Amino acid sequence: MARRSRHSSPRPAAHRPTPSRAAPPQRLPVGRLLRNLLLALVPVVLVWMLITPYYDRFLTESGEVLLHLIESPNVSELLPAARDPHYALITRLDFPPSRRNVSSFRVTDLHFHLVLLAALFLAVPGVPWKQRFSNLGVALLVAVFFHLLLVVFWVQFVYATQLGTWSLEHYGAFSRNCWGLGKHLLDLPVKLAFPFVLWAAFYLDRLLPPAEG
Repeated sequence: MARRSRHSSPRPAAHRPTPSRAAPPQRLPVGRLLRNLLLALVPVVLVWMLITPYYDRFLTESGEVLLHLIESPNVSELLPAARDPHYALITRLDFPPSRRNVSSFRVTDLHFHLVLLAALFLAVPGVPWKQRFSNLGVALLVAVFFHLLLVVFWVQFVYATQLGTWSLEHYGAFSRNCWGLGKHLLDLPVKLAFPFVLWAAFYLDRLLPPAEG
C-alpha cells in the first residue's frame, strides 16, 4: 500500500456560517410618506365622521361610569345635549332641578386628532398593510383610554373651578390646581402631540440615520 505523503495538502476548513444579524429597518422616504398622508386624509375623515356619533355616546356613557368610581354618592350624569348631540351636558343630581346642568363640553373636540393619528399610521410606506392596521389598532386602543381620562378631567375641572362658592367649599386649593392644570395640559399640548408621539413610538427608528457600529 502506498504511504501517505508527509506533505499532503491540508483538508479545506469546514465553512462555518456567520451568525445572521437582523436587518436594520429601512429608512422611510419622507416624500412618499407626505404623499400617502394627503391621500389617506379624505377616507379617514369620512370614516371618522361616520363613527363619531357612536364614539361620542361611548365616551359619555363610559366616562360617567368612571366618574362614579371616584365619587360617592353617584350624582354625576353625562347626557347628550338636545340641540347638538355632539355636546355632553354635565349634570349633578344633587343640585336643584333648575341648576343641575352645570356645564357642557363638545365631545368631538376630545377625539378629532384621531383623523391625523389614523392617517399617519396608514401612510407609512414600505410597511405591509397587515402590520399598518395592527399598529393602528394598538394606537387606537391607547387613544380610547386617553379620551376617557380626558372626560374625567374635564368634568372634575368644572366641579373644582367653575362652580364658584360650591367649588371652594368642596375642593381644596391642591385639588383645584391639580384638576385645573391636568385638564389644560391634557386638552391642549398632550392632545395635539398625541398622534405624533404614538406614531414616533412605532416608526421613529425608520426616520433616524442608522447607528454606526
